[in-house]
Amino acid sequence: MASASAAAPAVSFQPGRRAPLPPRCTHSERGVSFDPGSAFYRSDSAPGRDLAVLAATLHRRRRPDPSAPFLCLDAMCGSGVRALRYLAQAGADFVWANDASDALHPVIVGNFSRFEPVPPEGQRRWVVSHLDATRLLAERYLRREYFDVIDVDSFGSEAEYIRAAFLALKIGGLLYLTSTDWRSARGYGGKCSLSSYGAYIRPVPYPNEIGLRMLLGGAAREAAMLGFHIEPVFSYYAYHGPIFRAMVRLCHGKEDGISNYGFICHCKSCGQSQTFGFAELGQISCGCADRTVGTLNHAAVVNT
Repeated sequence: MASASAAAPAVSFQPGRRAPLPPRCTHSERGVSFDPGSAFYRSDSAPGRDLAVLAATLHRRRRPDPSAPFLCLDAMCGSGVRALRYLAQAGADFVWANDASDALHPVIVGNFSRFEPVPPEGQRRWVVSHLDATRLLAERYLRREYFDVIDVDSFGSEAEYIRAAFLALKIGGLLYLTSTDWRSARGYGGKCSLSSYGAYIRPVPYPNEIGLRMLLGGAAREAAMLGFHIEPVFSYYAYHGPIFRAMVRLCHGKEDGISNYGFICHCKSCGQSQTFGFAELGQISCGCADRTVGTLNHAAVVNT
């Protein structure tokens, strides 16, 4: 949560690894060739990666010090295609590609082999590791190694990594969040969404929006507990997962009050929806003839 040093993060290497083989089955995404190997890869998710590369590129150009090394970390990289695109297309000076599966090591390293890990000028360009994402992020924080962009493409409603990701992120840096918890977004997993994101979701006609607000609200809560706040950069919903993704910027200092966190109320009689703050609890009603509120969601009302 501070400015990183000019050099790439220190890395410990594991001896005795077999040299990576050249990619056997080459795929191409937006001009970047790679081998997915046995990793899960879905071409339908390319637009989400496109948005990440675009946001990272703009962020690199607009930083207070554009000459500082631009550092990216992909905490759950799979085959490494996202990390590879940060390096090849977003202008990253250094990329850390991590996946918990050690079996993917030859595939990931093979995909990165087109880039010298240590070019002649001496600054390391990329590193591959196989650690639990939360442990990796916590270790980077303890070593005071902070990143400009952190991408966590998680599965389900796993949200324990969010706080650790904020700790390893530079102030002003970008965190790319993921949820595939469609049950909670549709109001069928209230206990799960409450424990993961601090939101109790009821069924409403617009679950895709609710799922994104649920994800943003969880991030806003975690940032506030660390003394920071977030600014949503964009949110993205993809039907094929479904996948909920949101890019947020970490900002210094807590926001005044809780104006961006509250409740969404949906009336089952007239179909209208309203937002309410915590101070308005006990005063919630609908202006239609039936003044009984049908559905109340405790979710984030984050301005996007």
